[in-house]
Amino acid sequence: MRHTPILLADDGLRSVETRVIDLLRAWNTGTDAQNAMWVDLQETMGAARAKSCLQAFEQMLRLLKAHSWRALTIMPTGTKGISSDEAALARFVLASTEQRRETALAEAGFLVSPTALLPLICAASRFGLPLLCEECRARVLPRRP
Repeated sequence: MRHTPILLADDGLRSVETRVIDLLRAWNTGTDAQNAMWVDLQETMGAARAKSCLQAFEQMLRLLKAHSWRALTIMPTGTKGISSDEAALARFVLASTEQRRETALAEAGFLVSPTALLPLICAASRFGLPLLCEECRARVLPRRP
């Protein structure tokens, strides 16, 4: 009997998608990982952007918790590969950020009930925008040691 792997390959993801998954995993790990996440965000994008990014991230998580069809499968930090829920959420954040509304609405429909679709898209785009800017800066400027 063949078993279908639970985890998907994580190669081929854009840095924004990888960052979303890393932040989700760190958030579920505990306060030490959350503090490390905060410090890393501050170093890469500055305190003001990091704060607004985390506020939108927390709002997105609150909406998911309150309106989700089911609990999402978020893997522990350091896991090789990604769950289908992590992949769907990362795709959704990127689609919301890049203003691909139809794709974002379709992805959100699998995540939350209809009452939370638009607030979730708004929170995801506010969360993803600083991450997308971080990706653009990384292409232009070398990362500081």
